Amino acid sequence: MADFPVPIAQPETIIPLCNPGTVLHIGGIWGQIEAGQTVMASDGYRFVWSADSLTVIYSLKGKFYGQNSKGFINEVRTAPIIEGARQAEFMAKVAEVEMKFLMGIVAGSSGIGFAIVIGVEVSEFVVENRENFGKWKNQLEAVLKAREYLKKYAPTIYDKLFNAVLNQLYKDTKAKIPEAITAETVAFGVGVVLGTVGKKMAKGKFSILALVVIILEQIVIRFLLNVGPEAFKLTANEYKQMADEIIKKAREAGVLLQEGDVKKIIEEARQHPQEIKKAYDMLKGAFEEFSATPAK
Repeated sequence: MADFPVPIAQPETIIPLCNPGTVLHIGGIWGQIEAGQTVMASDGYRFVWSADSLTVIYSLKGKFYGQNSKGFINEVRTAPIIEGARQAEFMAKVAEVEMKFLMGIVAGSSGIGFAIVIGVEVSEFVVENRENFGKWKNQLEAVLKAREYLKKYAPTIYDKLFNAVLNQLYKDTKAKIPEAITAETVAFGVGVVLGTVGKKMAKGKFSILALVVIILEQIVIRFLLNVGPEAFKLTANEYKQMADEIIKKAREAGVLLQEGDVKKIIEEARQHPQEIKKAYDMLKGAFEEFSATPAK
């Protein structure tokens, strides 16, 4: 990297590879700089994506740059308004898991897409959307954990319901989202989806996840309040009514379930009622706003 800032033409290929765990020591009133901090430099407030003794990656006014550490330090130390540096020191630092969220946004978007999604400086964007981000992360994490749990007991629910819903959410971004279920990988996944569709469409996109809890809730309410041997006796009319309702709800979310799929879903619930109830319990806290029986 040069002493002067070098534009990064394709940040979606570079930013997800950054290591947010490194730091750069500047000293004085600045102390050390790390990912998630906003720093005043000679050209304005820079949001740091990664910083170490060799290189700093940052964004400024929606564009991305790389610069060697020596040049970065010089531009921070010679900022025209020293008071601005003092103010930047007290700006809220973006948390590590939120950095993964932001990296996901970049990975899911083109350079133009990123500017549309963000619209403001990165630190402002995080503050404005922190509540939604936390909610979507919790919902996606709950769905992934419940899905993994049901893989053994209910393969049709796993494939025809959970995987179908996740495919609707991910669309063409699936290859960019890690399989591991950790706070960081889930946050990255949320960011990838948001970077693809933009913040205006994100609310509707993530509401697709509620389909799994709505369908499992129907099963739990109708059959699992009593899990004894008589719990799953259905009349033909009761079965048809339930199957039609499940198919209708799925279709509204863009998920195509056939009558044969629904029959297998109900049969799996009959064979493993306690496991279905446990999966539903994993979900209901994260999806309370969609539930007919709010979590206590």
